[in-house]
Amino acid sequence: MLKAIKELGQYIRENKNLDDIQVLTESSKLANTKKMICVVFRREDDSLVFDGVHIEDFDQEKARKILYRTFGHAQYDATLSAKLTSPDKLEKRWRLWFSRYLEKFDNIISLKLIKNAIEENKNKIFEGISEKYNQLNKQEKRGCLATIKIRDNKDSEMYLAEIPEFVEIFKITSMEDFYYKHKVESIGEGVCCLCMQRKTVIPASPFFVFTVDKVGFAYEFDRANSWKQLPICFDCALDLQVGKEFLKSQLSFQLYGYQYFVIPFAIQKETLAEIINEIELRRRSSDYREGLINAEEDILEILKEKKDVFNLIFIFYKTKGKDDFFDILRYVEEVPPSWIKRIYDTFRNINQKSIFKEGRLKIILGEKWSGDFTKGMWNGESIPKLNLAGMIGDFFYHREKDRKIFDKSSLNILGDILEAKQVDKRYFIRHLIAAIREEHERGYEWSEKLLSLKSLYLLNFLLELGLVCSDFRAEKFKEVKLMEEIKIKDSEKVENFFSEFSRAFDTPDKKAVFLEGILVSFLLDIQYAKRKDTPFRKKLHGLKLNKRLIKRLLPEVIEKLKQYDAGYPWLETLISKYLIEADENGWAISDDEISYYFALGLNFGRVFKGGERNE
Repeated sequence: MLKAIKELGQYIRENKNLDDIQVLTESSKLANTKKMICVVFRREDDSLVFDGVHIEDFDQEKARKILYRTFGHAQYDATLSAKLTSPDKLEKRWRLWFSRYLEKFDNIISLKLIKNAIEENKNKIFEGISEKYNQLNKQEKRGCLATIKIRDNKDSEMYLAEIPEFVEIFKITSMEDFYYKHKVESIGEGVCCLCMQRKTVIPASPFFVFTVDKVGFAYEFDRANSWKQLPICFDCALDLQVGKEFLKSQLSFQLYGYQYFVIPFAIQKETLAEIINEIELRRRSSDYREGLINAEEDILEILKEKKDVFNLIFIFYKTKGKDDFFDILRYVEEVPPSWIKRIYDTFRNINQKSIFKEGRLKIILGEKWSGDFTKGMWNGESIPKLNLAGMIGDFFYHREKDRKIFDKSSLNILGDILEAKQVDKRYFIRHLIAAIREEHERGYEWSEKLLSLKSLYLLNFLLELGLVCSDFRAEKFKEVKLMEEIKIKDSEKVENFFSEFSRAFDTPDKKAVFLEGILVSFLLDIQYAKRKDTPFRKKLHGLKLNKRLIKRLLPEVIEKLKQYDAGYPWLETLISKYLIEADENGWAISDDEISYYFALGLNFGRVFKGGERNE
């Protein structure tokens, strides 16, 4: 990971001629900043005089002018430029900054003059800051900055970056932050783990990949020796700083409460140049939406069309405290663009199957549905979580009250897909049916149907990619002729469906259970039409079914249909046909799979009724 970020940063640093100030400035942390409050001092002879407080508009160019950089300890910043949440907190940050650096830079006269001017005019300064801050609206207060400016004899105001002494202070304090932790300096002579040259090295770099907050975590139980754990020279540290800023501004994305980086790693610099230019161009002109796979403006849309002359690294993480501290939850490397393209194409192709078209979705979900599945809307409102990550999160989650929380189990499935790694089928099906059961038991029928559709979409997506092994073994199952009683026209929809989803319905036991679910859905519709109630639903055991219950349920459904003067001989015959095949060849599916395929039939049943709209 660090090598890829270093290569990225080195290329940007060299080709954009970035100086040390540009490298060390953390402009990405000021993305939401709109306003800046400036405390102005005027030079008079050999002293500085407080000259007032004013508000300025802020833009990204000013991030460099004010020398903005934060520290991991969050007590103060690299200079007197700091985010403003309240005047009291700002006064404390400035006081701590002077206590740390005034003595260290005792040869810089301007620093002493500023400190004296602040102390002499403390009340006026912070009352002025408070007054200006309160004039801002809520959005402008978000990320608002405070900084120092000095007016010279010509009445022009200078930012900190226009004062040579402060530029030098900024360089020293910023670099010191790489190796000064817990009031201990860790710096030594050794071989840099990235460039492999012997230089002055420091621990880890701008990324906090290990911690020494407890002495027991430090190398040889001495924080001063921390540089030995991951020695990185200052040049490589600067490259990493540039790479980190590029990642945070261009290649950092949200994912249902988590964040992730997408890092391109190319051997040839020409390839890296092309990728960087296209990313910057697209990012400036696009509105990136949350999600991974199937958001058309996602960065992967750019990268998937590239040739396999580079690989992608995915880092899924969650910030911890300040955003420079993060826990890596899943790390996936060496993902070629061709695999990303195949994931995209496969995911989109599933949407072309007939059951995911608007006509059939209206039958299953109701007339308020519009659009194909992944672009679906209900009563004019977009349906959330119809991308790959969103669908996964609907089945792999933990619940907090009425909210499903996308968690590490979701990331693991997503990571397995990106890594082209086999997903355990029993584990996967168990989560699909568990989520559907939950909605079934809560009585949320619409949500149960929508989840069933998502589950079929997701299952077939994995099957098409070859990431879930199917149960089909050609030599195992015998072909049984359809009985003459079957009405070919009525059964045609079912057989077409099985053909369209042949990987998911590759054994007779799956087909039998699915068809029995359809038959039960027909019965429930009849019951509701006649009684405005569905008492037979209580016989479904909360969708916790097995082979014995499936066989026992079939005659009960047929008998109940007779009581309503209804029957579906073609469907009953098909169920019997596949049950016979399953018994002859042995049932290949687990109880969770039995429950799952039954639930699909239960929720999709209306699609297979004769005479219904089916386009």
